Amino acid sequence: MMKKMHNIILATIAVCMLGSCSDFLDRNSLVGLSEGDFWKSEEDAVMGVNAIYHANREFVNSIVIYGMMDDFTDISYQSWATGLTTGLFPADAGFYSTSWGIFYKGIYRANTVLQQVPSIQMSETTKNRVLGEATFLRGYFYFKLWDYFGGVPLYDYPINVDEAYEPRNTNREVYEFIVKDMTRAYELLPESYDQSNKGRATKWAALAMRGKAHLWAKEYEKAAADFKYLMENSDRSLLSDYHTLFRVAGNNNSEVIFDVQYIAEQGHGIATDRNYGNAMGPTSGSQRTRPTPKLVNSYEMIDGSPFDFANFQNANGDPFNPNNASDWHNEAAVRKLFENRDPRMHQGIVVPWSTFVGRGGVEYLYRFPVDGNAPNAYVPIWTNGSYAWRKFVETGSVYTLQDNMPQNFPLIRLADVVLMYAEAQNEALGSPDQSVYDAVNAVRSRPSVGMPNLPTGLSKEQMRERIRHERMVELCGEGQRYSDIRRWGIAQDVVDGVWMTEFTGVQIRQRGFPDHYYLWPIPISERDLNPSLTQNPGWE
Repeated sequence: MMKKMHNIILATIAVCMLGSCSDFLDRNSLVGLSEGDFWKSEEDAVMGVNAIYHANREFVNSIVIYGMMDDFTDISYQSWATGLTTGLFPADAGFYSTSWGIFYKGIYRANTVLQQVPSIQMSETTKNRVLGEATFLRGYFYFKLWDYFGGVPLYDYPINVDEAYEPRNTNREVYEFIVKDMTRAYELLPESYDQSNKGRATKWAALAMRGKAHLWAKEYEKAAADFKYLMENSDRSLLSDYHTLFRVAGNNNSEVIFDVQYIAEQGHGIATDRNYGNAMGPTSGSQRTRPTPKLVNSYEMIDGSPFDFANFQNANGDPFNPNNASDWHNEAAVRKLFENRDPRMHQGIVVPWSTFVGRGGVEYLYRFPVDGNAPNAYVPIWTNGSYAWRKFVETGSVYTLQDNMPQNFPLIRLADVVLMYAEAQNEALGSPDQSVYDAVNAVRSRPSVGMPNLPTGLSKEQMRERIRHERMVELCGEGQRYSDIRRWGIAQDVVDGVWMTEFTGVQIRQRGFPDHYYLWPIPISERDLNPSLTQNPGWE
């Protein structure tokens, strides 16, 4: 990968996919330009920074087939692929080297912009914005490397091939580098953009990522301060309708702080509808990623009490046994399981005896057992007892390009920030103060959700568990839990040895999460090129 770095800016297609406006979807090729011909104008500077966003889009596209990482956790799973789900993924797997390469490609592009743009005669406002975007994206890519791989080599200029042999920096050094980049980006970036530039990084994205770096480093007071300032001073607000967050109709909504943007055009959309989607959708999705029974069972009752099968009866009046397939064959009994639950469950997941508006705008009913001959029958890909995502799955037949949906994918949104504030503030104090309750309750009480406030008098430990639960159900399918359970040190407890099952209890595949899975291996191909790179424990 490093050997290709030198000419990567000149070989890239400047397609940043940052907005649905043609002004920001510049498809001009940089192929054939020499360094002497480029970096002369404001247009060159903007094209150069756009190419950095394209690297971010490339990573999101590459992992959307994995359910944005949540398939490696306890709340969703891969329908047929194994990989990181079983604990048997080898250190030389291409997934690791691909991710590493994309991040360093983005870093190289960012460093090139930061080196070349200062000398260009152009608007100072635009120059500052471009430099801020490049600084933000460099810090963002280093955050991803730090999250997945731990300490990595830090390069703050576009390196030549013979300079790509630095050893790994420490975790602390990478953390401090990220904080420095996000602080500088915050100073340079604007608060918002006009319509033609929607999707570019703002100062609020930089502040959110700085706070996130503090949180990952367990610098709780610093994290809480950054999140609190963003919550009180930014123009971001929680969207009233939770489901709209994950539909095309919700693109560029008031809650999103930073996302990856797409358009409905071949090669420029995202494959969520294939991988999250179901057979009844207009693009005939594959349900490659599916919610687990654990996730669905985690949604509280509407009064805030835990869901418990023991509180429900089967057709014979006995306690409902989810591992007895025949208990699932009675419509009335099954319907009761999903009544009066946290509304986010139905807004995010297709469960038995719920409806889904699919091809042709038809409302399909998910009968179970599945009956493909019934009128308007919802027939999932997996018919033996499978939940399906409603999140990131379009309804009706407006968009039909299977791998090219124009659904923007949120990487940072306000609900995430609010819950991170609650976590950081709770950890910083001896016991939760009112601001912690207010933050969690704000997420629970959005109008389309309307869940009751948390009970008062919670201890620090009890509040910690409530915040973790809230993050699990609020952010499911968005890829956040994979990082959460690793940084909390609970991944092995909730994943290792656990069976992926149908909701009827039928076992599909056993999960694995060995000790060394908390960090990914440094790619063997990179260690072959750079002998100074040490390997993470357990991957030797």
